[in-house]
Amino acid sequence: MDITDQKVSIIMPTYNRAAYITETIQSIQHQTYPNWELIIVDDGSEDNTEEIVTAIKDERLQFYKAGRIGIGGKTKNIGLQKANGELISFMDSDDLWASTKIEKQVESLRRYPEAGFSLTGGYNFKKINEPLEYFYKQKEGIRFDNIFISCFKSEVAGFTQSLMLRKECLAITGPFKELNSFSDMDFIISLASKFKAIILYEPLFFRRLHDVNYSNLNWEKWHYQGLDMIRSYKDSLPSSVFTDALFRSHINLGEKYLKHGKKGKAIQQFLTAMNEKPFNIIPLKKIAKAIIYLLNGK
Repeated sequence: MDITDQKVSIIMPTYNRAAYITETIQSIQHQTYPNWELIIVDDGSEDNTEEIVTAIKDERLQFYKAGRIGIGGKTKNIGLQKANGELISFMDSDDLWASTKIEKQVESLRRYPEAGFSLTGGYNFKKINEPLEYFYKQKEGIRFDNIFISCFKSEVAGFTQSLMLRKECLAITGPFKELNSFSDMDFIISLASKFKAIILYEPLFFRRLHDVNYSNLNWEKWHYQGLDMIRSYKDSLPSSVFTDALFRSHINLGEKYLKHGKKGKAIQQFLTAMNEKPFNIIPLKKIAKAIIYLLNGK
């Protein structure tokens, strides 16, 4: 079968996204590649998400009520069990895709049959068509490579909403981990440890920022689970890459604590980063910044 004839199964967990899910579904319906199915797994929504979705008349949509689970990996795995496509994509129910996103990823996998999966560029937004931060400085071109090490060097944006994989890869990597909520990047790293990847740097995925983003509500837990994930790959990484990854993560967590007014915890993270790289001046500058904030009552 030619890959352009293959079905793409799009798995969309949702929870209380009545305000956004119509726009998200429409961005999928507007895809230039028509051979897809959308599997919506409702994680116990308490608003009228179900009513909105079931009112949309499109035979390619499937809606499943999972009850309240609260762990993204579990809801995605429910979707994987129901997927009929040879290719798998994921979407959050408040985000958007460019109309050519699926088509361009399918074509990239056709061009590079050795690749197990594809990622795209994108950006964060609050207002539609008004980009904030782009995921990559590069906004065009293709990379086809082993990206396992790059995942730990902050060279890969680990959003499953930009991911398309061959379903057959799951026989080797397995599904999402279900023990914690920081499973998306771990899933991508698991793929990268076994298969080559394609990165399409063109912005094709648009991540909506709002007050009830799951990542905004759970940032502290995600950071610590991310640190645990890095430590779990210690034996698979060059020591310098491992140390740098931990260093950056502690610095980033410290900055996040500062943003939330937790100066003491921020300083602890900067000190931990200093232990990872004792001769690096960045932690000292960050500690000085935190102390100034503390003295000025910020």
